[in-house]
Amino acid sequence: MRSAAARAAVLAVPALLLVACTSSGPGDPAPSTVTQTVTGTVTRTPSVGPIAPVATGPTTTSVAASCPLLPTQQAANRVGMRLARVTVLHSGGKVVGCRFYALQNSPLHNSENLPGPHQPAVQITTATYASADAAHNAFVLDARRGSNPQQAQIGRTTGVCYQIPFYKHDHGRDWACSFNLDATKVTIKTVVVTPALNVIEVARVVARALG
Repeated sequence: MRSAAARAAVLAVPALLLVACTSSGPGDPAPSTVTQTVTGTVTRTPSVGPIAPVATGPTTTSVAASCPLLPTQQAANRVGMRLARVTVLHSGGKVVGCRFYALQNSPLHNSENLPGPHQPAVQITTATYASADAAHNAFVLDARRGSNPQQAQIGRTTGVCYQIPFYKHDHGRDWACSFNLDATKVTIKTVVVTPALNVIEVARVVARALG
């Protein structure tokens, strides 16, 4: 049920930064020593380069018995919700995401306050970027667009979980997580409004599947 009791999770406030790289070429003149007094504040925004994902072609959706990124029962256990229909997203000949939909046409649908047939209860999407830095910067920007961001350890990486307006009836309180595994950005959205730990556990299963 969506009203499942919260489990405690201690998470740090995120300090993830956009990553930028600079370099100097050979033959640069040696710096001279200059003594100078400067009063004032200078703010510099690093150039992070393009953060658009690498184009892999159109995305298609098909109904499937299961998602290769997350077993249905594990998804149901972690979000505390009865799930039924699963769709898998493909692009460039690869699986790039999955959507899980809540049980429909059952008395349990109303009694457990489950979302309707067109609203995913859990959505997983992945995108490939030109580099790990670009994928990292992209998910950090995703987190900045949400509210109440929290760092979370997700497999071998650190991600950020935050609240977003995924299901309109939840009024912007749905929990999502974003993280990168090398050059792949992963985003997981749920209709869970509390606790954040539920989506973190989903993200950890997905991270293990992706390696």
